Amino acid sequence: MNEALFWIVFVLIVAAIGFAAWRRSQREIDRLRREHLALVREREEQIARARRAEAQLTALGLAVLEVIVVVDHDLHVTYATPGARELFGMDESVGGRSLIAFTRSGEIDQLAADALAAGHTSGGARDELDRVIPIADRPFRVRAAAFEGGAVLALNDVSELQRLGRARRDFVANISHELRTPLTSIRLLLETLLSGAAHDPVEASALLGKIQVEVETLQQMAQELLDLAQIESGRTPVRMVPTRAADLVAEVVDRLTPQARRKRHTLDVEVDPGMMVLADAELVSRALGNLLHNAIKFTPPEGRIMLRARLLDGDVMIEVIDSGPGIVRDDLPRVFERFFRADRARAGGGTGPGGDHHAVSGGDEGGHAAGSEADAPFTGTGLV
Repeated sequence: MNEALFWIVFVLIVAAIGFAAWRRSQREIDRLRREHLALVREREEQIARARRAEAQLTALGLAVLEVIVVVDHDLHVTYATPGARELFGMDESVGGRSLIAFTRSGEIDQLAADALAAGHTSGGARDELDRVIPIADRPFRVRAAAFEGGAVLALNDVSELQRLGRARRDFVANISHELRTPLTSIRLLLETLLSGAAHDPVEASALLGKIQVEVETLQQMAQELLDLAQIESGRTPVRMVPTRAADLVAEVVDRLTPQARRKRHTLDVEVDPGMMVLADAELVSRALGNLLHNAIKFTPPEGRIMLRARLLDGDVMIEVIDSGPGIVRDDLPRVFERFFRADRARAGGGTGPGGDHHAVSGGDEGGHAAGSEADAPFTGTGLV
């Protein structure tokens, strides 16, 4: 009996020990399972953060105007904006490429190396290097700055800035010359009058007529600059109303006929009296006035100038055609640049586009104003 009780107690003790061990193992398994789930959640959160960061970088790359490339200390590309991949003709996978393989530019590679070296020698200071480097036949301002993990390159196309700078210099040179010429003429004519010519009615009348021509030139230049300033500021209102094309042309011709007569020009007008256009009469009158003034200015004495209006694909095109010299074909791509002036030997001056064959087109009563066109080489000062 005692022996049976012993074994019962023994079995119970073993069972208790086994149960306790099982409970401990279950608790350990539960702990490991919780830790595993925590690690999985942390990994998923890290992946989500990485994806958000990548999406933010992609959005930033699309939003910024500059092209951005990031490299590590070994000059391998770790990130490039979509604009950078497009500029250098690379696909989506850019990680691991060397910078020189990515950009195919030794100058950019050297700039990044210089930035890394400068950052290393200055104890990690974020000094910025700045150079202008040609890429795809365009000048780019490239800035490079080192950071703890590598360097960042920012590229900005400065071809437009250089063009604007050239246009600004051209404008200053052109307007200075154009102002000096009539002002010098007026001063000389006035000196002639003051020296005694005023006492001769015939000579005084001739000199005053010449002064009037120079004053009209200055007035035309001032009006062109004012029109340009208003257009660029966006403060020019456009009021589209049905208007007779003949009235638009007649107002301009009447205003500028005295100038044409002084150069013995023949003015021909071909406009259907019943033709109607939908246009801003004031703006169209200014544009036609600039073009006709151009034609008078650059057409040699006893030349011919024609104004005509004709239907073109539902619009009405008003053309100014003259027998002036025109400009060389090489200058045509720049003819609508602000303040561009063609070769003075052919054009004789001016502050902007205008010319040899010009057109202003406007919609008929069922259409709309359609801008300006030119069918042949031209030069001059018309602002359309």
